[in-house]
Amino acid sequence: GPPRQHPRGGPRTGFSRRTMLPMLALIQSAPSPAALANDVTPRIAWSLRQSSSRKLFSPKLLRPSLHVVETIETYYSDPIRLEAGHMIFTDIERTPLAMPEGAYFVTEFFGDIVDADTHEPSPLDALYDHHWIAVADNHKNRLCPNYVEYVFGVGAESRNNPVSIPAGYGYLVTPDTRWYANIHLLRTQGLAGDNAAKAAKECNECYYAPGKGCTPAQNGSFLCCGEGDFAGVSSCPTSANPPPPRDYVLRYTVRYTRSLDALTPLQVGTFTAPACLPFYAVHRNDSHPEHRVDNSMRIPASSGPIDVRFAVGHLHTGGINISLTINGRVACTSYPRYGMRPGVAGDEKGYLVKMSHCVNGSTGPLHLQPGDDLGVRAFYYVGSNDTRLAYSDGTHLNVMAYMYMLYYSPSSPSLSSEDDAILGLAEGSVGYGPKVAKLRRLRLAAADGAARVADPVDAVAVFAP
Repeated sequence: GPPRQHPRGGPRTGFSRRTMLPMLALIQSAPSPAALANDVTPRIAWSLRQSSSRKLFSPKLLRPSLHVVETIETYYSDPIRLEAGHMIFTDIERTPLAMPEGAYFVTEFFGDIVDADTHEPSPLDALYDHHWIAVADNHKNRLCPNYVEYVFGVGAESRNNPVSIPAGYGYLVTPDTRWYANIHLLRTQGLAGDNAAKAAKECNECYYAPGKGCTPAQNGSFLCCGEGDFAGVSSCPTSANPPPPRDYVLRYTVRYTRSLDALTPLQVGTFTAPACLPFYAVHRNDSHPEHRVDNSMRIPASSGPIDVRFAVGHLHTGGINISLTINGRVACTSYPRYGMRPGVAGDEKGYLVKMSHCVNGSTGPLHLQPGDDLGVRAFYYVGSNDTRLAYSDGTHLNVMAYMYMLYYSPSSPSLSSEDDAILGLAEGSVGYGPKVAKLRRLRLAAADGAARVADPVDAVAVFAP
């Protein structure tokens, strides 16, 4: 039967980093300007299509009569052409990402894969969005250093999971920030075989097949999912008469403000299991069908208290749930929703289409103290009778267990203090470093830029306390 939503156990397995191929596009360093200048390979370009501004009250301002200007911008990538069965996995250095210029706070980020001609969302059962990510060159994920480096984005659920940062907070971007993208798409129309759902599963989960640019020993790795294939040459096996090529674009919307005094900076980190790995595999086990993985870290004793203000899980098809734990006890859980309607974007039958929030503005923050053990725990269903899916055999390759978090240390010195204090945790954890030292100088420039923003106020919102 279907997996339980509150599993109590299941087999644990150990994993070693040495046994896994790293997800290169997520861990490589952003390229230097000199390297980009000497690189003549083609790149994806972006265009700003929509921009609007509105005034808001900010809860951090002492005088309610003061407003901040919030801007919403929507960008589109160049078309990405894919033949039936083909996949693309862009290189970060060849996919620079267009973002607003200057200093600002991001308050919401949303992205989706859409048809290039109609701009209608592309269903997952036609084009699988394995992931797209926005990478900032000066961001470091201290929760899992060097393994999962991104600020916004992620996978198939992203069209139903915008990152909406709680009121009064934002992600601080400084003028020297350079942005890049990694886009991984698989077109699963026209695949070979008598069972279309099985063929799509094996294509999306990076199973080995001839023509995919990998070897049988690399089964389940990104090398069997087109890693490094910027041109979309790699392919899953297709039928004799596949449908014609189609063009797709990544569309993303950024909501931001240049009122740097109005918000408090949050820090971004992604905590993954097992062992901070970017992906792993689970195999059929009808005797113990709830497969569990864990990872944990201790909050440094020298750090102050930490508030997690936003947290949401990322799982692949077959996932049951993913939780944050504090000292071994479940603190919050992010649950998947599976689609019910074939071909309907956002509700595709048998696909994981949404993740509930573990922490957000309505739940209130999750409080951590120095010395606490912070953990992430994830369950996948590995029984051969998963009724949520269009095809089920229990095994899932290239699965993920991520908890994406935005958090803040209230004990850190205020940005309005006279010293150049660093926001963030002690002992080399997620601090802004040079960003905070620059912030006072940026305020003047940002205020000057905001004064030049047109004033088409299409809405007035009051943030709740």
